[in-house]
Amino acid sequence: MTRILNILARAASAAAAACTGRPAALLLFLCVIFSPAPSTAQVTCNVTFTNIAFNNIDVLPGTAIDSAGTLTTTCTGLTGANKVILCYGMDDGSFALVGGVRQLGSGANRLGFNVYSDAARTVTWNSTAAGKVPVVLTATVATVTSTVYARILGSQQSAALGAYSTTMSSPIFGSLFTGATPACSTQTTQLGTRTYTISATVVSSCMVTTTTLNFGTTSLFLANIDQTSTISVTCTNTTAYQVRIDGGVAAATDPTLRKMSLGANKITYGLYRDAARGAPWGSTDGTNTQPGTGNAAAIGHTVYGRIPPQASQPPGVYTDTVVVTVSFI
Repeated sequence: MTRILNILARAASAAAAACTGRPAALLLFLCVIFSPAPSTAQVTCNVTFTNIAFNNIDVLPGTAIDSAGTLTTTCTGLTGANKVILCYGMDDGSFALVGGVRQLGSGANRLGFNVYSDAARTVTWNSTAAGKVPVVLTATVATVTSTVYARILGSQQSAALGAYSTTMSSPIFGSLFTGATPACSTQTTQLGTRTYTISATVVSSCMVTTTTLNFGTTSLFLANIDQTSTISVTCTNTTAYQVRIDGGVAAATDPTLRKMSLGANKITYGLYRDAARGAPWGSTDGTNTQPGTGNAAAIGHTVYGRIPPQASQPPGVYTDTVVVTVSFI
């Protein structure tokens, strides 16, 4: 076995062309000799990682988001009882850990994630003795496909918009063996390194809630009757938005001339963006809508309502329903 280990070490440090004539930069090739007999055998191993893309993600719900990639290991030339063990480590990526959590980066912004060796995502894949992932190949099992499980952790609602990524590096250790499979903790010969990327794009998302605007009880409309309500908007951090209010059931084109109804009877009212009731609130972006920028928390916008002086109407409950829309990119 000493000779085999030496050959493995030499093969890892030399270009793959020394064994196969193929470029070392593309794939990992291990060239090993099983015995010193005149007739020797050569083993070639090919290792590939696929990139992991979370694609567009919405962080506002605060839930974990999962994705996965594939590690494929193929070895040819193994014969008889000879086997190869390859132990795959995993570094921290392009950015420093934060509380033991790997980070995707978008400029100065960070998004916490980790990679795991199990589907339940409970065993972190790293380069410690316990964190490496072993792959064993034999004459009859020449290809092994392993899953790289990834998770963007939950409770990151404050993550800003942007395209995030990191480059992961996997140092590969291993040797030839026969008999019982050795532990990865015994594999100290590094045969090569493979890299791949993990990426995600945090996209805009918004949620809206409202309270009822109640003008109360009155009998005469001799002076302005003013009341307020609230529209609460929660958008992804740094998302620019506009809050629109439509013309109500009567489809009023003038935001100050909406109608509350009781059958055929109508009461005119208006909705405004300011306490002085000088800025009507409608549905034309840039003209009479309310702008804002999300910070991942609920932002309250006060709706200022007014019933102007007008002729009295028959008694009863007058109502209108308006639709609140939050537009964003």
